[in-house]
Amino acid sequence: MTTRPGLRERKKAKTRRLLRQEALRLFVEQGYDDTTVEQICDAADISPSTFFRYFPTKEDVVLTDDPDDSGDLGDLGGFDPLAEEPPAASGPAGPPADDAVRATLHELLARRVGRDRDTVLARFALAARVRPLRARLWQRQEAQVAHTAALLAMRTGRDEHAYEVRLIAAVLTAAATETLMYWAERNGEPGLADLVTRALDRLGGLRL
Repeated sequence: MTTRPGLRERKKAKTRRLLRQEALRLFVEQGYDDTTVEQICDAADISPSTFFRYFPTKEDVVLTDDPDDSGDLGDLGGFDPLAEEPPAASGPAGPPADDAVRATLHELLARRVGRDRDTVLARFALAARVRPLRARLWQRQEAQVAHTAALLAMRTGRDEHAYEVRLIAAVLTAAATETLMYWAERNGEPGLADLVTRALDRLGGLRL
């Protein structure tokens, strides 16, 4: 059973969504570089000090995933990657990926997409167009790798610091980010379900 967040948490989530919504709107209308934090705050009717409590920098409005709004595995546009049988591979593939590897890639994408597909699509499309954002996105991978290694360790009972675990975590983290970038650059087509299948075809043989 899922516990509903308290009033304080719901208000914080609402403020965070409002700031991001207005920021993304302004970025599209007048460009990322030409939009200031002050303009975002004016549009949301929120003070700059409140903005910086939610997002340390303007970049973070685009790049930071919402900690309180992660989705479950059913949030990939109706795709439940743990239950659905993948379509036939489009080309030669290696051995099937280990179940823990498959499940971890699914979870990484589901968590990052969350419940608001359109907002995530807009964020990654913007990151793809703005070079400093794209560079910053890839610079943040180290923390994501550690998180992915912990997920793999939880599923397999392996040490999250073991070389093999960290290596596969790095591959899956990069695969998840590149999948989302490719998906956003093409306005959500092909769908994530198809891209996940294609990624796993190419990552066949990854085992723990």
